[in-house]
Amino acid sequence: MIDQQSVERAAERFSAPQGSFERLTHRRNRKRRDQRIRAGVLGIAIAIAVGWLGVNAIRSTPIPADDPTPAPAPVSLGALAYGVDGDIYVSEWDGSNPLRIADGRPPSDCRDIGEYWAEGPIWSPDGRYLAYRHTDCEGARDAWWDVVISDAEGNVVASFHSEGWQISWSPDSTRVAVWVHWGETIGVYGLDGERQALLTVPPGMGSPGDHDPMWQPDGESLLIPNAVEIPLDGSSPRRLPWDRGSAFTTYSPDGSRVAYTARRALVVAAADGSDPQEVFGEWAAWPVWSPAGDRLAFVPNAFRDRVPHQLRVLDMGTGTVTLLAEWEGSEWISLIGFSPDGERILFSRTGDAGAAPSSLWSINADGSDLRRLVAGTAQGDWFSPSPTP
Repeated sequence: MIDQQSVERAAERFSAPQGSFERLTHRRNRKRRDQRIRAGVLGIAIAIAVGWLGVNAIRSTPIPADDPTPAPAPVSLGALAYGVDGDIYVSEWDGSNPLRIADGRPPSDCRDIGEYWAEGPIWSPDGRYLAYRHTDCEGARDAWWDVVISDAEGNVVASFHSEGWQISWSPDSTRVAVWVHWGETIGVYGLDGERQALLTVPPGMGSPGDHDPMWQPDGESLLIPNAVEIPLDGSSPRRLPWDRGSAFTTYSPDGSRVAYTARRALVVAAADGSDPQEVFGEWAAWPVWSPAGDRLAFVPNAFRDRVPHQLRVLDMGTGTVTLLAEWEGSEWISLIGFSPDGERILFSRTGDAGAAPSSLWSINADGSDLRRLVAGTAQGDWFSPSPTP
């Protein structure tokens, strides 16, 4: 079990971020209201937003918060990309040797959010490019922002306007999907920044709350909340057959299964929605699959105050659920993903409404070797190149 006092003593080295974040605070409050309605869980003050957590936390110096591993990092853990204090960095998997690839103005000089930040899956699946956000520091405070696609050295290959927060990479790394007009139209863009498709969401088929489109495993359609599939070929959108109140939908790496939260349980079903099975009998957030699809990590009771905040892992073969770590207090724990070898898990910790510094953390999949990687941000992404034949 994690030594809580040791972890919290380490956290005291970092000061809380400053700034108002007026627009993002409004976004957080809207999330809480909308998702209370959808989930129907009394007392849950939801501030859903992996993207919000990342933007809210872009504050401090991009140095590793804990000492890096003395030995060279395994190739299987790869590189970490993250945004902090208005800049974008690429580093070793543990946050060491950071390289700034986008040099922007800090939140204090740029609309209280910083000129650059990163949300969601930053690396393209093939590891050639990164996608992140940029804002016009002199623009209107209620304006949306741009997508930037660059290589790992920061050379920009495309930039275009969009709405929303996360940027969704296609499985083949050749396209991204973003909102053109939030909640109404989705744009699919190539690596040259040219729009290849404009998809319309029929009235009434979207759901409340701040959510971005997500690619289906076959790359032929996009998924938006309320389990609505938007085909790229222009055919009619359709509701997928699972619960309309579902949230946190995520497909297994091979596309054969889907995990989601429905009502007060975590459910795993076949990709077509058949054979749904409750795998954890409490409300849970941010389920993420291991690369082999044999495990599912998640955060129970993610937005409830006065309950321990936990990381748990489900073994898909045995059905066993293992507690990896647990914290008291009002922090928000957000899972990001497994390392490509499946041996470690990347996640973030953020104090309620930014009351405590945000940071990126990593832990072994067996619950050992908890370490803080980078202070001052709640969003990052690991990438590991495939071995050369």
